Amino acid sequence: MKRLWTAIGLLVLLIGCSEKETDKEPKFTVKDAIKKNHVVIQNLSDNEKELFLGATKAEHLTPMFSFLEDVEANKESTLEITIFPKTGGPVTSKVHFISEEKTVFTNNYAGYGMPKGEIECLNVWGSNQNFMLNGCKGEPSTVFVIPYSNREYLLAKNEYKKMNKK
Repeated sequence: MKRLWTAIGLLVLLIGCSEKETDKEPKFTVKDAIKKNHVVIQNLSDNEKELFLGATKAEHLTPMFSFLEDVEANKESTLEITIFPKTGGPVTSKVHFISEEKTVFTNNYAGYGMPKGEIECLNVWGSNQNFMLNGCKGEPSTVFVIPYSNREYLLAKNEYKKMNKK
């Protein structure tokens, strides 16, 4: 009987230690994403309609401007976007411009009404409201990649211009 209680005690101790170890795992933060030069989108709601109406916060859009310049120069380039949902962990997706005829969007986020997986598209399009891909194979033919406000766009564009003057 003494051995049984000893075994149970050790088991409880081991379970307690293993839970503490998983708590110590570092979480990927907004600062981490910015350090890795990702565009960062924070969802301020879990409601899809609210997200489409602007319940997002875009940060560190400057890599998008470099990517768009590379696209304009027909230079292969990659852009990473990390979305931080209101609930749940961050999700990183990637846009890879290969040539004028081929851009691949690896979408790992199941939001904004976009399908997950690899989506091959023809055109990259960035405006002062959002970043999209057009001429995509399958449905939808236009893929919404990065939402941002006009203000966020203008601030980031100004920051990008300042960075490139140095």
